[in-house]
Amino acid sequence: MEIEDIQSQRDYVDYCKKVHSYSPAINKILDLSEAYVPDAEKAYQEGRKKAVWSNAYGWEVPVIYACDTIPVAFSEMGRLSDREVMLIAEDYYQFPVETCSMVKCTVGQWHLRRNTSTINRILGNSSACEPYNLAWEIMKREGYDVYNNDVVYRGPTVEGKRLEELIRFFVEQIHDVAEWLTGNRQIDEDKLRVEIRRKNRLLTKLRTVLDLRRKHPFYVRSLATILMLNIGLNNYFGKPEEYEAAIDLLIAELENKPVNAADLKKVIPLVWAGGTGQEFGIYEAIDQAGGALLGLRSVPFKLYREDVPPVESLARWVYDNAGAGAGVYARNVLEHEVDKLKARGIILYGYIGCSFASVDREMWRKYFHEKGIPSINLEGSFQTGAPSGQVLTRVKAFVEMLA
Repeated sequence: MEIEDIQSQRDYVDYCKKVHSYSPAINKILDLSEAYVPDAEKAYQEGRKKAVWSNAYGWEVPVIYACDTIPVAFSEMGRLSDREVMLIAEDYYQFPVETCSMVKCTVGQWHLRRNTSTINRILGNSSACEPYNLAWEIMKREGYDVYNNDVVYRGPTVEGKRLEELIRFFVEQIHDVAEWLTGNRQIDEDKLRVEIRRKNRLLTKLRTVLDLRRKHPFYVRSLATILMLNIGLNNYFGKPEEYEAAIDLLIAELENKPVNAADLKKVIPLVWAGGTGQEFGIYEAIDQAGGALLGLRSVPFKLYREDVPPVESLARWVYDNAGAGAGVYARNVLEHEVDKLKARGIILYGYIGCSFASVDREMWRKYFHEKGIPSINLEGSFQTGAPSGQVLTRVKAFVEMLA
């Protein structure tokens, strides 16, 4: 497949495999990404595995795996969508046109799956976003079994006794989720401990991959990097052992590859800030212009504690990674990435219709502009379809300007 032949996001993944023909590890990661949703649905339909739709990241994933269930990231359904699927949300459910396209894609896909043999349980999170809160209520009405846990929130000054109260509260929330998943509030702590160790192990390995990419900036291109980190690191594409084996193979490939001094001289290091949607053409535009996404805001830096009971470890990880003024905290992560990589620019990206994220991006743009670090602020849609020519032209012009 050539770049001119691409018509959909799935075509971009196939093209990415061709670009990475030299790397069995990257092709394995791309295969896992492509098969994630259909394989999970098939395993559920055949009765081989329990499965639930869930967020793409967070504390839920270790709990779900510990309950012998596959967490299927509903955001990945955006890659299967098109304009007609979005219109289901707008026309049938009367979602305003300006509603986030990610939510509309998800609702449209769930609508198409109503009253079928596919996965009919949805684990929500009330602190995720308000349009999704509406979506989950609608899906309850449409016959889905939906559980939505309470808000997770920690103010910037909350410490000591108040923090311990929040942790106890959230521990109960986690047990509530386990009861919804299995019918039993008790969680197999040995299994959960295995999942926490797996997560910590993979966090460490992915940091190794990111460090090695600084020496080989063009070995793992932008789309493969996003897929490897976004859902791969968080949900393992529903196949934890296969994902970890692919990461081990990738580390070996990177460690055995000689450093190319010419690549280090010509690369334009970039930091990606904001969401990672399904507009895969943007990543291709970055690559074609000589850029490399070497820093990302969404990669977690903190490990889960292994010196406390596993359920408490999940709660402490949540409160250590969330807080009031989240835009400021995220900006600190971005600044750390910029300084570490000596990045030449920042790409700020969000979904059309997400007003909350647009405020954050504007704050970051102003802050880094005052520090003399160039940025480009992009808004895109989540559904299948190539980005507009205007967006691609802007991305290429920005990256080439930095050269």
